[in-house]
Amino acid sequence: MNQLLLEIVIVGVGTYLIRAGSLSLGSRITWPLWAQKWLTFVTPAVLGALIGPELFTANGHFIPLSHNPLLLAAVPTAIVAWFSRNLLLTVAVGVVAFAVLTRVM
Repeated sequence: MNQLLLEIVIVGVGTYLIRAGSLSLGSRITWPLWAQKWLTFVTPAVLGALIGPELFTANGHFIPLSHNPLLLAAVPTAIVAWFSRNLLLTVAVGVVAFAVLTRVM
């Protein structure tokens, strides 16, 4: 139990220091153009790495499209996000699409 608490504290402090450091230094550092370009790809890459397995697999097994309301609901959600750039509308479309597809399937 004590080791678990110690690990939690260490990870929490490390996370805080990384975030605080980037926030306090981020506005003071002029990033090179290549670094700015590279950093624009980090968010979509991480988002894809987190969401991709969730959309295509369950318990490590591929889900067929005919039994995958999550993937089917992601399609209109992504389209609305792309064209509207409105977070509230995107979330609403995603929730409604998932609810409807879950009921239908």
